[in-house]
Amino acid sequence: MNWNQIPNDQKLHMWRELRDEIKDKSIQEQLTEIAKFCSTIPFGSRTLDYYSPEDWPTPWEILFHGTFCTSSISLLMAYTMLLLQTKSDIELRLVEDETGLYLLPVFDNQFVLNYELGAISNYPDICDNFKVLQIISRDKIKNIT
Repeated sequence: MNWNQIPNDQKLHMWRELRDEIKDKSIQEQLTEIAKFCSTIPFGSRTLDYYSPEDWPTPWEILFHGTFCTSSISLLMAYTMLLLQTKSDIELRLVEDETGLYLLPVFDNQFVLNYELGAISNYPDICDNFKVLQIISRDKIKNIT
């Protein structure tokens, strides 16, 4: 799938279909499908300020405007779970490793998306690979529901 050739309204429609398809699945199934969906999105240079969550784009803005970077895709993943109204504990962690700074979505302090492309990572298995600089809790992520 070439995201750069998909009309903006179709991107939004595809994301809506994903949410409809996974709303009644287990958290692991939801995370797996979100990881697969987002693994096809191309990413480029940083498009958001890590330290200003109040200024972060909504998921609709990310998709419509194609503002794709590693961190905005992580944010889109977190927003997707928030819109599913999951009871999971959802955080974004600003991490630093040899590749730079970026946000990672962490669910129930156990599952991590966007660390390995298209997969769910187990937080205890990967937490020594980076330094956590900041934790953005669910209530600090822009209210979209």
